[in-house]
Amino acid sequence: MSRVVYLGDELIAADNNHYRVEKIVGDTATAKKIGENVLAEYEEIVRIGLKDPAITVQTDNKGIALYHTHSAESYVPTDGTDSIPGNGGILKVGDKMTKKLEEKGVNVVHSKTPHEPRDANAYRRSRRTALDLLKEGPATIIDVHRDGIPDPNFYREEIAGNNATSIRLVVGRQNQNMQANLDFAKMVKAGMNEIYPGLVKSIFMARGNYNQDLSPRSMLIEVGTHTNTRNKAEVGGQLFADALPSVLGISTNVAPTKTPQSTPNTKGDWTALWWIIGLVLVGGGLFLLISTGSIAGAKNKLKQFTTNEWANHLGKSPHIISNKTEEKESNRSKKP
Repeated sequence: MSRVVYLGDELIAADNNHYRVEKIVGDTATAKKIGENVLAEYEEIVRIGLKDPAITVQTDNKGIALYHTHSAESYVPTDGTDSIPGNGGILKVGDKMTKKLEEKGVNVVHSKTPHEPRDANAYRRSRRTALDLLKEGPATIIDVHRDGIPDPNFYREEIAGNNATSIRLVVGRQNQNMQANLDFAKMVKAGMNEIYPGLVKSIFMARGNYNQDLSPRSMLIEVGTHTNTRNKAEVGGQLFADALPSVLGISTNVAPTKTPQSTPNTKGDWTALWWIIGLVLVGGGLFLLISTGSIAGAKNKLKQFTTNEWANHLGKSPHIISNKTEEKESNRSKKP
């Protein structure tokens, strides 16, 4: 990757294994695996939610905000250079994302405010832009970038029959929202890849802030790299935009291209289904997870509900709800 790598930086790779940088010698970083399949719970919840849109939380159309800290970033094969101050190719990627979201009926604010030069103060300059966008109360705010890896094949993918670039999510480790930002990124990766397998390549937890302290629903995405053609990056960005409302639970007039099955098939499906129902009742959907700081926190929040509260929400007798709850707890106790 083009970013400077530091000790303690972490990566959730395409296979959802989790790594931490333990050693750096010159230009070589050595990472240690610290977790396997770390998105399993997120994938389970997302899969059930997307299988039955009636269950998935639908929030008011709060809109989505896009901006570009590195507004000069460009794609060499298409733009002729890797940087165009004030009018980088990355702005056109943002335009394509905006158009796709608007086609789906989502309100979008896309800021093209330039923040050059690309230096240590770029994020300080873009912070004002982010603060202005957050005044609109968006469901999420996205800082859209491209990477600087020389190898164009690193991000090049065929996704849902389209020649596109994949996308990396970046989470800043040095901010008080880091855990919430990371949980949000995990849910986005799980949701995107359920709809468009391979679209989100990885999550990189880097030293830095990236203005993500401003919101637990802040994202930094890298759409391909400078050696990819811009049109492939635009396709990747459009696929991301197409799936995003469904992943976030934003009401739209157009469903994503993929139409999942609607019936839970396994014990794990039904377990996740109960958690989805619970998330709906609490009223926060995916954002309950974000507000509590972790998927475990979301589940613990649900446990605070009494049997009668469950019954009141579902309109069934406490006896029936109690049986269901006991059955769920019994199933859990059988797990190794």
